[in-house]
Amino acid sequence: MFPLLFIVDHIINALIILIVVSSILSWFQPDPRNPVVRLVNAIVEPLLHPLRAVLPAMGPLDLSPMAILWLLQNLLRGAS
Repeated sequence: MFPLLFIVDHIINALIILIVVSSILSWFQPDPRNPVVRLVNAIVEPLLHPLRAVLPAMGPLDLSPMAILWLLQNLLRGAS
């Protein structure tokens, strides 16, 4: 069972890194046709989109990355 936890831990850490990268990229508004930007958005947007529908609008602030990061951190704590 430990190899499975090891893999899940690395997947969650990779998702955390991609969410942070996506948030930083949103500040610079890179070309959406860039393959790296498309890859990051293809992985992160399915996680963020459902929360955007649930969380209240806070003007220009998008709180969904923070909520997902909080959930993923709690998953990491529960898995270890």
